[in-house]
Amino acid sequence: MKLSSPLFSTILVTVFAVLQSVFFRHGLVAGVTPDFALIFLIFSANQHGSLKAQSTGFISGIIQDLLSITPLGFHAFTRTVIGSLYGIFKGKLFIDPILVPMLLAAVGTLLKAIFGFLLLSIFDQEHASMVFTVGLGVEIGLNTLAAPFLFGLLKLIGAFKAARDER
Repeated sequence: MKLSSPLFSTILVTVFAVLQSVFFRHGLVAGVTPDFALIFLIFSANQHGSLKAQSTGFISGIIQDLLSITPLGFHAFTRTVIGSLYGIFKGKLFIDPILVPMLLAAVGTLLKAIFGFLLLSIFDQEHASMVFTVGLGVEIGLNTLAAPFLFGLLKLIGAFKAARDER
């Protein structure tokens, strides 16, 4: 299976979502877990474009909805829109090893919160105020710190697979 295939990206995002919900269910810092699935979706969108990222975001979001107590479609919507937005920048951004992944992860986490707030404002106004809390700041920080490592790991996997495919 090619690293660039939507199926591989979807499987990997889903694996990250399951791992973070199983191993980090109590959180790392102040009860908050970094969103590794979101970081990989951002990486995938930047590498493969909007269409693949939308597909990956939607399918992995539905799976994440099924694994969590959120209403069906909540994560699917936010992941699809984020994948689409980040996919627009395919080939237009120079991804340095540290700063750009950190910036992409911070903005992506903030976008996830904004879209979550909008959905909750429409469907569940009494819980909408729970989005912008200290936990969001902690999650932005954790995602920002994790992004360079995850981007580097994914680039390394891509380089390894490319070298293996050339043989």
